[in-house]
Amino acid sequence: MPTVHWAYASYFGTGWYEISDQQSAFIANFAPKLRTGEASWAGVDHRKATYSIRVPLTVGVTRLDFEDVPGILDLENFSTVSAGLRADVDVPVTESFSFRPSAQLSYGTVVGESEYAWTYRGDVRGRYVFRTGELDLALIGAAGLVGYDANRGSDDSFTYAAIGTEFSYPVTWFSSSDSQTLFYWHLLYTDFLNRMEVEGRSNQVAEITNYWQAGFAFGRRDKPLELWFFRFDRLGLAYDISPSGDLRGLKFIFRSLYEP
Repeated sequence: MPTVHWAYASYFGTGWYEISDQQSAFIANFAPKLRTGEASWAGVDHRKATYSIRVPLTVGVTRLDFEDVPGILDLENFSTVSAGLRADVDVPVTESFSFRPSAQLSYGTVVGESEYAWTYRGDVRGRYVFRTGELDLALIGAAGLVGYDANRGSDDSFTYAAIGTEFSYPVTWFSSSDSQTLFYWHLLYTDFLNRMEVEGRSNQVAEITNYWQAGFAFGRRDKPLELWFFRFDRLGLAYDISPSGDLRGLKFIFRSLYEP
């Protein structure tokens, strides 16, 4: 099996991933808000920090047969499940710059087995925003630690640093008199400061040291997208690829890079 542990599923987010052409997995990750509001800190010009508490839920499907799509939903194919708690605070420093620390703790298990793991994660993100014409741009940086402590085998962790950019531009598609449609695009580079290992071809262990992500999405200005009881800031797709090709992924986009 690849040496990337299943407990890292919540880090990668909702999407399909392939590791070294040997293992495919679909990950569904949801993080509904439990509470949001203003923190007690007040900065310059009375700008207040805002906090949110989320409940991240992750389900992993590792037995994929795209010739039998309904069969993918068989309960026997759901290999891993996890749930946890995440808190973050958005702190405005100036009108253009803000930073966002977050922390998460989750418990997960392999369905039908006695294997389980605690997963932990801590991040700090920063964002600088500016506008030119109708184009809104943001420069985003992030750094964090992700790890797990399992009841089988050794625990593990990795640190990462990322830098990216995203923009939004108003478009006439799907717009209405009371809501304007926005087109989002982003590019992100992530570097693993300590290696992430995967089992490569011919049973050789390959190291993933970095990967690129490019994506697009659509959303509405000043109001979320709504689908049944789900509410999204935006909805789109992104493609992940490492230079070595050992990691590839196609994931869904629901929010800004600035949000964990």
